[in-house]
Amino acid sequence: MTGAGHTAGRQLFPPNATGRHRSRRDVDVVSFLAVDFGTTSTKSTLVDLETGVFSHLRRHAALPTAATVPGHHEVSLEAIRRRFDAICIDAWEAAPFDGIVLCSEMHGFALLHPATGMPLTEYVSWLDARALEIVDGTSTVDAVTDHLGDDRFRQLTGMRPRPGFPLLNLIHCGRTLDLPEQVVVLSLPGWLATGGQSPGASLPTLPPEHPTILAGMALYDVRAKVVAAQLLDVVQQLGGVSAHVGAPAAENTISGHWQGPDEAVPIYAGVGDHQCSVLGAGVALGGVASVNLGTGSQVGLVDGPLDDGITEHRPFFDGRHLAAVTHIPSGRALAEFIGFLQQTVSFGRGSSDIAPDMWQALGKITPEAVADADLQIDLAVFDGARGWSGGGRITGIIEGGLTPTHYLASVLGAFARQYSEVLDQLDPERSIPVALSGGIARNLPHLAAIVGSASGRQVEGAVELDESLLGLRALALHCAGKTDTVAAGQARFGRQCQIEAEEEST
Repeated sequence: MTGAGHTAGRQLFPPNATGRHRSRRDVDVVSFLAVDFGTTSTKSTLVDLETGVFSHLRRHAALPTAATVPGHHEVSLEAIRRRFDAICIDAWEAAPFDGIVLCSEMHGFALLHPATGMPLTEYVSWLDARALEIVDGTSTVDAVTDHLGDDRFRQLTGMRPRPGFPLLNLIHCGRTLDLPEQVVVLSLPGWLATGGQSPGASLPTLPPEHPTILAGMALYDVRAKVVAAQLLDVVQQLGGVSAHVGAPAAENTISGHWQGPDEAVPIYAGVGDHQCSVLGAGVALGGVASVNLGTGSQVGLVDGPLDDGITEHRPFFDGRHLAAVTHIPSGRALAEFIGFLQQTVSFGRGSSDIAPDMWQALGKITPEAVADADLQIDLAVFDGARGWSGGGRITGIIEGGLTPTHYLASVLGAFARQYSEVLDQLDPERSIPVALSGGIARNLPHLAAIVGSASGRQVEGAVELDESLLGLRALALHCAGKTDTVAAGQARFGRQCQIEAEEEST
């Protein structure tokens, strides 16, 4: 294979100072490398499966878009591969590991040639809105919706059609690019699992994909629990290409290998970052509602209600499902409202002046300040957001009432109330406690109390470590054969976040 992701002829792991490669057999500890390829950053850690202790935590900024067309968002496949290799090499230098578990954003894909393995696209992320572009008089979103209908799309995928879904962007690529008759569709974990070798030399050897990833691509029949043949037919009919995707895989399925210094280290089938964070928040079984707060946001309930016109149906772990309300305005919306205030306080300052940090100011807003705030804030600032009605807005401005503190408290109050509304839809009796997770919850120390006050529920705040990494620890325990189920893996250490201090280099 040549082109993006080619690894032939290069030595990933150099010899150590003694002239020999280190072996993971040099240590007795069973450890895994956990990697989260998120929207805003890539996080990784080593985890000791005997003690549950994390070590060698690393965080890298998100890889930039390589797209040059407005509305498109693509990330270089080669850059993704290089980052993964660098993470693995750096972690191995710290301590050899026995396996690799991955999670990533769910709504992304890349296309490869089935015969050569050559990339036909870069990695098209969920932020890509090309399916809204008009081709032959209609957008791809409308073409798919008209062809299938909202109800049938939702019955098959468990979701409502939205810009950014891989099914829609895949069809749009077929409508606009010069593609071969057949294409291979890979997720980000699937791309890493190929190890730089052509996955298309024989189509049945495609790396398997976990159902959380296949469902995020909108290529999975969530009820039949198989790749949706009808959706692949729609790709053929509207996009003019025959798409091939990996078979559904259990959590402990090996999907590929990373070539370590002495032997190949197994890579287990990657999972969706949303479900992984829900798992890490301590929600492995029913009885606790998850509120995940990051760039995007979701409220989920394991084995919750389906077909009620409110929730979406998403695969979870151990054969369970997640009833979820998604696309709730979160970090993406807060960035608009808080970013505006940040620009305001920075306006006209000299380059040497330091403006106040409005995100820090938001973190200092108390439940009492939120209770006194009465500006009406609509946070639905992007198409596809829950409650979208043409854009966000601010109303209820009264003379003397538009102060920075009042503004921030009103934004935070609106943010909390939307979760109270969703939770009431899932649990009208307010009997189920709530676990917060995600970077937004971690960075706003009063948020649990504010959501609790707004919702009338018991709300537990986020832990100090990214919940996706805790979820990956639970998966690693299952993949290593230490637990019979993923839920048992989560129960083994719960939300424990012990982090081993790194020795200072001399």
